[in-house]
Amino acid sequence: MTEASVAAIAELVSGTLHGDGERRIVGLADLRNAQPDRIGFVRHQSYYAAAKDTKAGALLVAEQIPTGASLIVVPDVDVAYAKVAALFHPTPRASEHRVHPTAVVHPEAQIEGPVEIGPHAVIGRCRIGPGCVVMAGVTIGDDCTLGADCVLYPRVTLYHAVTLGNRVICHASSVIGSDGFGFAREGSTYLKVPQLGTVVIEDDVEIGAGTMIDRATLGVTMVHARTKLDNLVHIAHNCTIGYDVVMAGGAMVAGSTSIGDRCVVAGRVGIAGHLKICADTRLGGGSVVIRDIDQPGDYMGHPLTSMRRHMRLLQKLREMVDE
Repeated sequence: MTEASVAAIAELVSGTLHGDGERRIVGLADLRNAQPDRIGFVRHQSYYAAAKDTKAGALLVAEQIPTGASLIVVPDVDVAYAKVAALFHPTPRASEHRVHPTAVVHPEAQIEGPVEIGPHAVIGRCRIGPGCVVMAGVTIGDDCTLGADCVLYPRVTLYHAVTLGNRVICHASSVIGSDGFGFAREGSTYLKVPQLGTVVIEDDVEIGAGTMIDRATLGVTMVHARTKLDNLVHIAHNCTIGYDVVMAGGAMVAGSTSIGDRCVVAGRVGIAGHLKICADTRLGGGSVVIRDIDQPGDYMGHPLTSMRRHMRLLQKLREMVDE
């Protein structure tokens, strides 16, 4: 069990300590049921009453408030909470080499220990870096490369020749490197177009459960570093997803589209193919994008327009109905 003093936690989050820094903390808890060896957080004034009565040993707060707990005052409570949560609940990492007897590992696989490989995993002729955790039922195809400290949750599938950087997390049932949706019409039928490219996932990317990232027709489908994809996201062949992008559940991107750095794509957004979305674009939930976006900002709707104009249109519609 991880244990840390309140003073050490304050140093971790670059916060200002008010109160007893020697208290020992062993985890996080809700304000209402926390015990003195737990730390909680207060992100809004509506929780001040609960904070006053809490038994927690310490609280992460944005300002000093009345409470019996030690206070760690930080500029951003959410960021501080993420760091403290990671301290007590770190991402799994192999600390000793363990291969389950039911796992099938190709004799030419290059595995840099320590690595954990779970039950019924199938490992092809690939390379797996140190610290990786490969859970039950995972399939890793031939010629794949995994960097250090990757985590593949149950039933993840990596098709052949996929590359993962360091510290990539793939949640359950995600599929990386499946064929892009490529067909050529001949008369009244369709011919399959072989998908000969690959997928590259850079460092510190997290891929949600059930998310699918298709391999390129030729070349690379690219997801750049630190991007976070929610559950049930689909990235089609030959797309490029920039650095530090976040995409919420159900978002779908058609082939050969490029999404710039730091974009935010809300849930159920659909983006057509062969488009360019500039950096720092934010797309509201359920939007449909059928043209390039060359100016950063907030957009929403179908047809897509600025967030402000979309809200004005909704207001006008309400006024028409109320007449």
